[in-house]
Amino acid sequence: MRKLVAALISLAFATACSPHYTEADVARMETQIKTEFEQKGFVVDEVKMIKDAERHMKGYVRIHKPGILLSNFRVTKDCTATMDADSGSSLWECK
Repeated sequence: MRKLVAALISLAFATACSPHYTEADVARMETQIKTEFEQKGFVVDEVKMIKDAERHMKGYVRIHKPGILLSNFRVTKDCTATMDADSGSSLWECK
């Protein structure tokens, strides 16, 4: 019984201390994606990311190119972000 209790405490501690996304991380990720596309010359209409697991987000970015001819041509790209379990750093992509 003591081993079981010790194992549960150890598991709870490890889970609590492992890196995971917070709501602030979601907001930062949306800002980072928006900035990246704006730097590439796109107008960003909307970015939405949601946390769907402790270290994973999914969502989309809706963009268009400025100008008379292409301004009505909007593109939506699916986005994902994954946090490394050891370092806590994130990799994201939109395709």
